[in-house]
Amino acid sequence: MSINWQNLRPWNGSQNTGFEELCCQLAAYEEAPQSSIFIRKAAPDAGVECLWKLPNGDEWGWQAKFFLSPPNNHQWSQLDESVKKALEKHPRLTSYTVCLPIDRQDPRVEKQKWFMDKWNEHVQKWQGWARQKGISIEFNYWGEHEIWERLSREEHRGRRFFWFNKELLSQQWFKNRIEEAVANVGPRYTPELNVELPIARLFDGLGRTPDFYTQVKELCGKIRATSNKARSRKALEVAKDEFESLQEVISKVLSIANSIEDAEIAPIDWDYIDKLAQKSMDLSRNCIQKLENAAREKKERIASRKKQKSYNQPEDYGYERYHLNELIIALIELKDFALSSEAHLSNVPALLIVGKAGKGKTHLFCDVAKQRISSGFPTVLLLGEQFNKDEPWSQIIKLLGLSCTRDEFLGALEAVAQARGARALILIDALNEGEGKNIWHKHLAGMLTTLSHYPWIGIAVSVRTSYENTVILEGLVPDRLIRKVHLGFVGHEYKAAKTFFNYYGIVLPSIPL
Repeated sequence: MSINWQNLRPWNGSQNTGFEELCCQLAAYEEAPQSSIFIRKAAPDAGVECLWKLPNGDEWGWQAKFFLSPPNNHQWSQLDESVKKALEKHPRLTSYTVCLPIDRQDPRVEKQKWFMDKWNEHVQKWQGWARQKGISIEFNYWGEHEIWERLSREEHRGRRFFWFNKELLSQQWFKNRIEEAVANVGPRYTPELNVELPIARLFDGLGRTPDFYTQVKELCGKIRATSNKARSRKALEVAKDEFESLQEVISKVLSIANSIEDAEIAPIDWDYIDKLAQKSMDLSRNCIQKLENAAREKKERIASRKKQKSYNQPEDYGYERYHLNELIIALIELKDFALSSEAHLSNVPALLIVGKAGKGKTHLFCDVAKQRISSGFPTVLLLGEQFNKDEPWSQIIKLLGLSCTRDEFLGALEAVAQARGARALILIDALNEGEGKNIWHKHLAGMLTTLSHYPWIGIAVSVRTSYENTVILEGLVPDRLIRKVHLGFVGHEYKAAKTFFNYYGIVLPSIPL
């Protein structure tokens, strides 16, 4: 079966970009050695759209061009340039796959050069360039056949559904669905009265959003800055071994933390980061102790020279000790983050929000959904009151106005999430409403199992505290559901009151409320 490439969904306004993204998504599912890391590169890409980084340091790269006919001279030049850049910037490449949406013609007519002939000639040329750089590499080709073969696999059914149905799961489609859900919520959601609460940050970890990665980067920045300031020449003269031991562990912490975003959706070893942070704290204290001992010894030596006049003050290493203490504080912040629910949700993308009636669970879900859609992150919001006793997945698909199977829906949702670079979220508010007491206890565990096969999709559900034991099957928390209590405005009463008074034009009282 041939592919009608005219139906390919444009991405960021371009079918070229859409084709690149499709090929990268397929490449991400190629079988690679255990512990390999898949990396999707943004432009400029140094000749490689995406790559698998193998445990031994070797790399498998892909390059995609949306050429709908055999390449002309200019297009062959583009491919040559991509290969040159790839060989220059990625000296560990052992495999390079060129993706075009056409198969290579090979009629083998004497004195005529067809696509396959030109491909073979260029591969010979590229191999020559690689040999000059001491690179042993294999050049592969993905054409329409290779791409269709992959799209035909069960694991890519939803991906095919997404990329060749332009109108479904578009940004406007998501926006329309959220607006419909918010309209059905009614007065329970008033965006003008929104008060940002810390609980909303859980959805950054759940969704692996840029804000989530920014938090990690900022923590790493503090650690790097304070560590560098503490390593003065004077300090190294008296505590070289201690500082070198500290720097070795700090480098590991920063290397792992800085690679988190490159790994996209791969599990993050927060336990290891926590242990390294703790070890760094212990080594920082060793450095402080060493500097304090050195300062005391210098002071004692000066004091013992009573007959010798000296106007020099003994070095107390106050600057270095100050920044070592600042380093410890930064490491504590990293430890706290590594142990937080937000970090846990990045690996276990299933959130349960519980709270008493009127605490703002529905408002939270509506606000998170609207903010995510405005940021371009795929999100669907469903209301528990709309569900009946039937199997939930079929109801979800029907409520969203789709006509597809469960796996097509989830595969398509995962495809758009990959393209956006952040998890898609399914938000289901108030499981206790409607027929919730009859269906979720029987189906939620199975839904979580299904979603575990789609790492680019997360789910958040809410339930009233008094119904939690009835609706949520025992044993799901905490291994499969991360539970958090929504306390409403506790600790943020003044901010909430001020927002309310300002919205309704009421003068704030001059005495505390």
